[in-house]
Amino acid sequence: MKNMNIKDKFKIFQWVEVLIWIIILSIVLLGVKHYVYAKHSELKRYQIFLPDVDGLISGSPVRMMGVQIGYVENVNIVDDHVYVKFVLTQPDVTLPKGVVATVEFNGMAGSKSLEIYPPDSTSLASNKLILTQAPKRLNSALGLLCDMFNQLGSMIQKGAYFSDEVAKFMPAPEPASLDENEEMVRDFDEFIDDLSQKRIEFKQKTKERIRNEERESEYHQQSGSSGKLTDNEGQKD
Repeated sequence: MKNMNIKDKFKIFQWVEVLIWIIILSIVLLGVKHYVYAKHSELKRYQIFLPDVDGLISGSPVRMMGVQIGYVENVNIVDDHVYVKFVLTQPDVTLPKGVVATVEFNGMAGSKSLEIYPPDSTSLASNKLILTQAPKRLNSALGLLCDMFNQLGSMIQKGAYFSDEVAKFMPAPEPASLDENEEMVRDFDEFIDDLSQKRIEFKQKTKERIRNEERESEYHQQSGSSGKLTDNEGQKD
């Protein structure tokens, strides 16, 4: 009987020890969870509305002057605009009044980022904390390059016309040989053909790039538009 009592006491001691360890572990886990939640709550959050996010999704980086200062926490469609909530992970960074936010192409993989630019006279005059702008699409930049090529071709033609007009007032040069004339004509024809070929190749690559960007934008918008609207903490314009 005495042995049974010792065994029973030992079992009770074991259960008490297990219970104490469970309580200690629970307190530690709750403390860590509370610490993480407190640190997460201290982060600055901002809310903006954009007419189009062009493939921006939750988790996309937020950059200011080339430095990542946070990430996009939530993206949702609200009426005819897109609600974007982002978090600043740099505790020392505060957005001044009148900053400009827009979506830009980031990297060669086609990812998007929320870019924050310093305020200017227009954004300060708007009396808003954050002034939003439409996304800067890649096809707009490619179209600008295409226009530059067209302008360059026009300048070459005008330069050739100007050279012809100047030549009329210059003394007549010594007549070149037939071989020299043929070589000059051949070189000029090769230059024109090469320029035309490069323009054609550039336009083809531009069209392919625009089609790929549109497909990626549609895919990101479909995958990033799910989810529910989070709380309205932070500042809202």
